[in-house]
Amino acid sequence: MRRVTVRNQRTRWGSCSRLGAISLNWRLIQMPPLVSDYILLHELMHLRHANHSRRFWHEVESVCPGYRDAEAWLRRTGRTLIVTLGGDGAIAAT
Repeated sequence: MRRVTVRNQRTRWGSCSRLGAISLNWRLIQMPPLVSDYILLHELMHLRHANHSRRFWHEVESVCPGYRDAEAWLRRTGRTLIVTLGGDGAIAAT
């Protein structure tokens, strides 16, 4: 891994570049630990498999057996973290 950065991404929870640089969304701190752990582990597994192949998902499941629950939480709730927070991270009026 070359580096890890924390950013204010609007469409991604995390990413891993071909060169091994990992970027994480600062909003991970607002998530349950199972979910933020899953995102971090997901990106770390991209250091082994730079794709979403069966091998990749097998690796994810080996380090995060509850990843399907974390993905379900993200589908149900994750978007609200992006929508209710402005670009500067301030909570927007709803």
